[in-house]
Amino acid sequence: MFLYSEFSLLFDRKSKPLKLTYAGERYLYYVNMYDLMVKKMEIEFAEITSNKKGKIIIGISPWRSSYMLPIILPAFKEKYPFIEIVTKEGIENELCELVDNNQVDFSIKCFSHPNPMYNCETIMKERILLAINRNNPIIKKLGLKEEFCKNNIHHINILDVKDENFILPNQYQELYSVIQKMLKKHKINIEGFETANVGTALNLVRQNYGLTFVPESIIIHSKSIRDIVFFTVDSPTLYWYLTIIYKKNSHLSKISRLFVNELKNTFKSQFVE
Repeated sequence: MFLYSEFSLLFDRKSKPLKLTYAGERYLYYVNMYDLMVKKMEIEFAEITSNKKGKIIIGISPWRSSYMLPIILPAFKEKYPFIEIVTKEGIENELCELVDNNQVDFSIKCFSHPNPMYNCETIMKERILLAINRNNPIIKKLGLKEEFCKNNIHHINILDVKDENFILPNQYQELYSVIQKMLKKHKINIEGFETANVGTALNLVRQNYGLTFVPESIIIHSKSIRDIVFFTVDSPTLYWYLTIIYKKNSHLSKISRLFVNELKNTFKSQFVE
């Protein structure tokens, strides 16, 4: 509350009609700003409580981020323009550590089966495919079709290619574990050049350096697979689960749930069950 002496600073008492002094003009400016800030705060709080505003922090691998986010973010932003999406990129165990250390709301990660250490929700079931250069002699040797259609992927017996050169994931990667589990079942021991980068593995296949295993997302979202033919392997067909993970005994925020539902609706329909 202003005292009389302070209040007198706001008005020029010599002026008729009474008018504001410079101090009075500044005071009125801040009063109006205060009113605007209060109204803005009320609107923002209303948007937050109605799930129209907030921030979601997501852990995701660089490769998944490169194709998933361009597909989902524009549509999600259009629906929820005041929900901010922030990503923290990492690979394999780093994505789990982001969850463990409360650095993200959830991570997007692949598993061969649900991890009991986390709450896991499946986004989609994704096949693991064998990639072979269409000019590799094994194609003609086995009488395989060089033509490739992503909607009609042919099957190959892994035993028929067990002696070929392979490009494999690094041993700390989940994809490596999925592949080794299949090979162990068939009593096959495969060694080869290792790389953590799916793009590097495919580029080596393009150079006919060997065969590699890749997630099905590669053929759906890559524009440069003309030199490569893909096959399903194993029975039942080799696959893994693309999931979201978050801390055990916790719940996703309402705005995180909106994004997760969008993920499931967007990507599940793109894959063959």
